[in-house]
Amino acid sequence: MKNGNTLFRYLLLTGAVALSSLVHAQDPEFNFDPGMFAKKDANKRTDLTSYWGFGPTFVTSNNEVEGEYYPEFKPFASWSNDLGIVMRTRFGAPGTKFYLNYGLMWRYINVETDKGALGIMGEDQDPFYGEYDDAVNTELNIHTLSIPLLFEYRSKVSVAAGGFAAYRLGSTSEVDEKLDGNRLDTQLSADFGLNNLLYGVTAQLGAKRIRLYMNYYLNNLFKDDEPYDFTVMNVGICWQ
Repeated sequence: MKNGNTLFRYLLLTGAVALSSLVHAQDPEFNFDPGMFAKKDANKRTDLTSYWGFGPTFVTSNNEVEGEYYPEFKPFASWSNDLGIVMRTRFGAPGTKFYLNYGLMWRYINVETDKGALGIMGEDQDPFYGEYDDAVNTELNIHTLSIPLLFEYRSKVSVAAGGFAAYRLGSTSEVDEKLDGNRLDTQLSADFGLNNLLYGVTAQLGAKRIRLYMNYYLNNLFKDDEPYDFTVMNVGICWQ
């Protein structure tokens, strides 16, 4: 198939040159440029790319109220994901290394905890409770729709920095345990007093397509600072 295409292009070019010679004999001012058949670079100012990033999730408890149960977080068992599309707009003329990145992505925050799971137990705040033993796996899952905005310098070593705003689409608290040799998976869907709107800053460092990244959330994971004031940070590797 490739040889057929090459032969067709050769015949087309040969015919065009012969036609040019004939036309040139009638009109000496006519000039044929074989480059007119070459594929031209559109030099688009804005392009579109897919984005996927994943990595461990770190949670810091900023203050603790006496008498409340606070679980131990397991960052390297907590894997968060970013998946979406990103548009990249060039600043200035073709060849510049400065871009503005923006897009839309599903951002999934996964937080695994030691013993503690969120439940519907309180009037004002849905608290963690910790009666589970070490053999039980508990986790909090938060699904958000996020809009990132980053300024980027693209070269052999690329750097990008900016921020994001994310809206919580849903959240679940999950308990995985074994009962009489059988695995029991209990999942509860609720808002758990979580913030609907989350925002933070993002940084990236690496090559043009593969980079290390960090998402740092500036506001509390929960609406109220008491009893839980948790700061979330997700680090990992991304492809774009």
